Amino acid sequence: MSTFSEWYQSNLGQSLLAAEKSALQKFLPSLNGEIAVQYAYAGTQMMLETSNIDHKFFLQAGEKPETEPMSTADEGEAQSIYISAEDVLPFFSSSVDLCLLSHMLDFSENPHQLLRESKDILVSGGHLIILGFNPYSCWGGRKLFSRSKAPWNGHIFSVYKIRDWLSLLDFQITGGMMLYYSPLIKSKAMRQRFSFMEEAGDRWWPMLGSVYLLVAQKRDQGTTVIDLRENFKEDAYMNIAEPAVKSYMKIKISPEMRGK
Repeated sequence: MSTFSEWYQSNLGQSLLAAEKSALQKFLPSLNGEIAVQYAYAGTQMMLETSNIDHKFFLQAGEKPETEPMSTADEGEAQSIYISAEDVLPFFSSSVDLCLLSHMLDFSENPHQLLRESKDILVSGGHLIILGFNPYSCWGGRKLFSRSKAPWNGHIFSVYKIRDWLSLLDFQITGGMMLYYSPLIKSKAMRQRFSFMEEAGDRWWPMLGSVYLLVAQKRDQGTTVIDLRENFKEDAYMNIAEPAVKSYMKIKISPEMRGK
């Protein structure tokens, strides 16, 4: 059984990565703060390059691979941390301004707990960005025939279900979009012939994109919500209980990082 990290290094996986980075560029520059965390599987790539936040952490689930994936120049500014996929997020409560979950809900054994953990580490007004596969797409339909192969061996929750979970956790959706409407074709040359489907998809079948991107803001009493939806055609899509007291090691954010 192939892993998601292995698939991500394939031609098709790299094509998706480029599309996801392009989509993130529409949101990251407008989200400010001092601490940003990306949580993804080991062997994937950093996607926070266009964020203006100074201190970035690349939290990777799994063992450090023998051969690291090719990185960009900006990626060297992020601190990589490897943890077990079953571990909790190693940050103190209310210490992170931005948390990006890159396909982690798709493969998590306990997605509800992961969302609770994400909420816990975020400061009041902090932002959570989620990338996930859309089951109502040609990619999602492939799961019916390739259940043992990545990335179709994951759970693949609908954007509506994720929206409901976030609502129960008292998040407010402030932005979102669908992306990657092209069919599942390994050949780069053949995929280019279907490039017209990207623009057509946004206009004619916006909910059939292979991947959803959601931006949600942690709401506490008195929080001012930054609405990012006005920049996009589609309305944003999506807001679970307080986490248990934690007794494990946490990454301590120094006062210098927070400018104090």
